[in-house]
Amino acid sequence: MTTTGLDRSTDFDLQRLSRAVHLLEACGWYWGSMTGEEAKRLLRWKEVGTFLLRDSSDSAYLFCISVRTARGTTSVRIDYTPEGNFRLDSDGSSPEYDCVIKLVHHYMKDSNAENPKHYWLEPTGRRAIAVKFSRPLVGKVTDLQHLCRTVINKHTPEDRVTQLPLPERLKTYLRDYPYGQ
Repeated sequence: MTTTGLDRSTDFDLQRLSRAVHLLEACGWYWGSMTGEEAKRLLRWKEVGTFLLRDSSDSAYLFCISVRTARGTTSVRIDYTPEGNFRLDSDGSSPEYDCVIKLVHHYMKDSNAENPKHYWLEPTGRRAIAVKFSRPLVGKVTDLQHLCRTVINKHTPEDRVTQLPLPERLKTYLRDYPYGQ
């Protein structure tokens, strides 16, 4: 059985989703079950670009990202595609990633540029909102081991981790969460 499109196995989806939840629980900025109103309250006085990841309140989606914009807090669902990837629920041209954190990091990297690259339409469809993802709102303190891992990953290209003068067990630990945030 192939792992593309609708022909892929249930095991593939189970492994992909289990890994996504495992990585999200490690990151510190995944808030789990939360309503859109609760997200708005948490982000109300935060800087523009502050965001959090939470479970979607729409049962057709697994996750949702809420972000503070110049016009207030807005949210967008994260779609799990038929190919087993994650993307923002928007037109079909959104990039897809095999991991929710990779998806968020894509938008964070784009947000570092001076000119906004991403716009979402207001529900009325009349005005576009410039959206940037600059800082995750951390909801739980992660352990020191994980914090060290993110610092090392932030400053080490992913393909160089294997070359670090560390025991193999630590290299595996670094590769298990290859993100700098």
